[in-house]
Amino acid sequence: MEEKRKTFKKFLHGLTFNVIGSIIVLLLVFQVIVLAIGYSQFTRSLTDEYNESAFRTATTASSLVHGEDIAAFIENAENIRNGEDTPLTATYEECKSRLDNLCTTQDVNVIYIIAVNPDYKSFVSVINCPNAASGYTPWDIGTVVDTETIEDNAFYDLYKDIYENGLARGTVMRTRNLNGVVPHVTSVIPIKDGENVAALLCVQRTMGELVGGRARYMRLVALTTIVIMILGTIIATLYIRRQFIKPVKDISKEAARFAAENSAPENPISTDKIKITELSELVSAVNGMERDTLKYIANLSSAISEKQRMGTELNIARRIQEGLVPSIFPAFPDRKEFDLFASMTPAKEVGGDFYNFFFTEEDKLAFVIADVSGKGVPAALFMMATMILVKERAELGGTPAEILYFLNDRICANNKAEMFVTMWLGVIDLKTGRITAANAGHDDPAVYRKDGRFEIVKNKHNLVVGAMEGVPYRNFEIQLNKGDKIFLYTDGVPEATDINQKMFTINGMINALNKTADGSPEEVLSVVKTDVENFVGDAPQFDDLTMLCLEYKGYNEEDGEKKIKLRAVDENLPKAIDFITEFFEKSGASQKTVMQMQLVAEEVFVNVAHYAYEGGVGDVEITMKKEGEKAVVIFTDRGKPYDPLFAPEPDVTLSAEERQIGGLGVFMTKKMTDDISYRYEDGKNILTLEKKLD
Repeated sequence: MEEKRKTFKKFLHGLTFNVIGSIIVLLLVFQVIVLAIGYSQFTRSLTDEYNESAFRTATTASSLVHGEDIAAFIENAENIRNGEDTPLTATYEECKSRLDNLCTTQDVNVIYIIAVNPDYKSFVSVINCPNAASGYTPWDIGTVVDTETIEDNAFYDLYKDIYENGLARGTVMRTRNLNGVVPHVTSVIPIKDGENVAALLCVQRTMGELVGGRARYMRLVALTTIVIMILGTIIATLYIRRQFIKPVKDISKEAARFAAENSAPENPISTDKIKITELSELVSAVNGMERDTLKYIANLSSAISEKQRMGTELNIARRIQEGLVPSIFPAFPDRKEFDLFASMTPAKEVGGDFYNFFFTEEDKLAFVIADVSGKGVPAALFMMATMILVKERAELGGTPAEILYFLNDRICANNKAEMFVTMWLGVIDLKTGRITAANAGHDDPAVYRKDGRFEIVKNKHNLVVGAMEGVPYRNFEIQLNKGDKIFLYTDGVPEATDINQKMFTINGMINALNKTADGSPEEVLSVVKTDVENFVGDAPQFDDLTMLCLEYKGYNEEDGEKKIKLRAVDENLPKAIDFITEFFEKSGASQKTVMQMQLVAEEVFVNVAHYAYEGGVGDVEITMKKEGEKAVVIFTDRGKPYDPLFAPEPDVTLSAEERQIGGLGVFMTKKMTDDISYRYEDGKNILTLEKKLD
């Protein structure tokens, strides 16, 4: 039993089964596509015919109804609905009789006339003429029907388009999710009294032939494709097994034998009987591979083993080094005061350069770049130890000079390898943009002033870290204003060398920086790296390439500018009020101020929603910002131009009956704010309100 199970499993994973199976799957997919296309085309053709038939009947029915009679019919229906004993008029009886006859002669389900209520969610039955054979129970005259209870509310948008947008005809097709009801189509056209839509005339026709005819068509198509699929599979199976499967099996067996024995075959595979060119070439390649592999296998075994061991160790060291250097950007996405980007490209698997950045206090960011003497694994180990020490000491506080002094003494105490590191360490106060820094023998930074150019900023250099104990270090300052940038780098950038032993130089670096001086830090570093690579060309990378760029964007208060954009409809009023309430409460406003601004927001928002867009619907944008001890609220809409401040103030000394209508809301808004102004600009109404935060 176990042997049979293994044989069956091998067959399932075999080339024969998978190739033939793929052909069958493709043919099945082809059959599904053919059936889907046939189904779609058959359904579309037949439903189009039913649609036109229903519309023709609706057109004929509309000629039997006079628009000027509809108002009387509706009034008659409402009286009956209200319980009044009102007889049907002769005109109504005559119209209904004509529609009954048309319903019978045209073999439709039902013809009915309805008056849709303004919210389009219900309608009143005016005339209802069902075909006796349809089994429909007619609505009584005056019956109010909720549209959400029929046809999955499919008529709502259609009613709205006819009444509001002048749609001349409309159709609702029902072929799916019918819960046992026969597929049908309903054609709807307006009945007009002059230019106004007085009521809607609807004609419903069943599509009884759709299901049966479509099923017969699909059976025929399915049977035909199945026969073609079976014949195609048989022919393809016979051909593929002979011309493809057998040669591939022979090649597979030989490959498996060689992999197991690592010896030359007694009887190499012959290409004489293989008719497929690609398979013949594959056999020749396999035979040649076996010969070549046997020649080199002994010599390569030891070399590969040694290389793998060294590669594994270097890969582990590289991953450890990469894990110590921050590489996820943006590093602090919630901080808007600055943008920072850095990159490190070692000359070997591991390098001696490093950069780092971290907060020492909430608004003070430390950033450092360094270059360890030497290359490779020793430099990488020294770099890791140095980076850990400088970060741990910086987080304890102190100036950059104090941090470098501590770092230098610690490294000198245990520096048996006599290595050293050049380092530039700075701490920027994000509230002011002032950088306090110290330089331990490192290259001077380049600073970009907004709307200017990058330039090297010279400063006092101290001794490199690790050279001598007890060496004092001194601080210096660099002021960054909003939009300024500082660029740090290691000597691998200016000292990058091409095949002619020419260096990239500081001037080359400055020229590269100024190509995109006003770009983001990431763009700046990308351009410099590209220029270095283009300059070096095919020459090997001599030194590590490490860069860091920081842009100061200015300090932003936490309660800065906030915006919200809403559709100007009454349903969004609570969102507008909640937005304004949250801003004022977070700004420390009194409860009285919060309530006053809630009333002001309601008055302005409702006015925009009701009057700005002349019956349509548009947007209103609310902008909130804090300026010193006051809050500024700006309402912006694209409605018709309207200056609310131009309206005369109402005489509040008069009684409500004596005052003229209007103007009171604007008057209240003025009283409850400290300043109010209006302007119309770029097609927008802009109303600005100011309120002291008390």
